[in-house]
Amino acid sequence: MNETRPVPGPQRVADWPKITAKLNLDGSGTITVNGSERPCAAASVEELRTGITARCVAIATGIRRPVRLTVTEPSGTWQLAVRPEGVVQLLDDAGMIPPADGLTVDEGRCRHCRRLQSVTETRCAQCGIAEPHRVELAPLTCAGPAPLGIDSEPEQSPPAVDDLALTRLCPPVPDRPTLRLHFNTQETVDVTGNAAIGRNPSSIDGRHPVSVASPGRMLSRTHARTHALLDLDEAGHIVVTDHHSGNGVETLTDPPMWLIPFQPYVIQSGTTLRMGDVECTPEVVCDTPT
Repeated sequence: MNETRPVPGPQRVADWPKITAKLNLDGSGTITVNGSERPCAAASVEELRTGITARCVAIATGIRRPVRLTVTEPSGTWQLAVRPEGVVQLLDDAGMIPPADGLTVDEGRCRHCRRLQSVTETRCAQCGIAEPHRVELAPLTCAGPAPLGIDSEPEQSPPAVDDLALTRLCPPVPDRPTLRLHFNTQETVDVTGNAAIGRNPSSIDGRHPVSVASPGRMLSRTHARTHALLDLDEAGHIVVTDHHSGNGVETLTDPPMWLIPFQPYVIQSGTTLRMGDVECTPEVVCDTPT
C-alpha cells in the first residue's frame, strides 16, 4: 500500500534524507538532497518557496513520512517539516511537530498556465504539464545522483541560462537511444526504452524485463527500474528507481548513496549501481541516423 496514514500526537521527523535550500530575493536559489545540489529559479521568491515545498512533498510521498527541510533566506534560517499531504510546519528544538489538524495545504500557481493548485499535484489539471511547481534547473556537479519527480517533462519555455545543456549525454537525436546495461554476473544487455531489472522481473508499466544472474540470490524478483527517458530533453537521461527492494540500490559514486525507495534519480551514463550481489552499469548509446 502506498497510502499515507496520519500519525496521532506529536511526531519526530527523521534527520534523513538531508534536504537544504537557499533562497534569494530575486527568485534564484538551490536545493540540495543528500549532497546532490541543483540550481533553482522562479519568477519570485514566493514561487521559489512553493517549488521547493513541492519537491519535498514528492520526496515525502515516496518514503511515506514527513521530511526535514532547512531553508536559508536573507532574513534567516528555518527548520521545517514537509508532510506528504502538502502541509508545512516548524520543527521544535527536539525535531518534533504537532498533529496537522486544521492546517492548510500549501498552494501555488502552475509554472506554465498559472492555474492555482496544491503542491501535491504532480500534473496540472488545466494545461497537463507534469510537475507544475518545478523550479529546478539542470543538476550541478555533485557527488551523487539527483532525485527527479515522477512524470518529468520538458519546460515549455527555455530558462534564461541554458543549464539543461550541462546534463546532455550525447547530441540530440530523433530516435530513442539504446540503454546498454553492463553486469558483473553476465553479459551486457541492450534495451530500447525502459527496463525492469531482477532475477525474474515482471514488465512494470511496460518496461522491458531484464533477468539477471544473482549467485547469492540477493537480487529481488523485481529489484530496480533503470530506464532512459527522452521526455526530459532531446539527448535523454538515465533514471533509476529502487522498486522497494529487499537489499536496496546503492550508487558507487564518491561518496556512495543509497536510493530512497520509489524515488526516481537521474544519474550519469556509466554510473555503477550495486543491487545486492549484482553490479549494473547503465550506459546510453546514441546511434545517430545517417
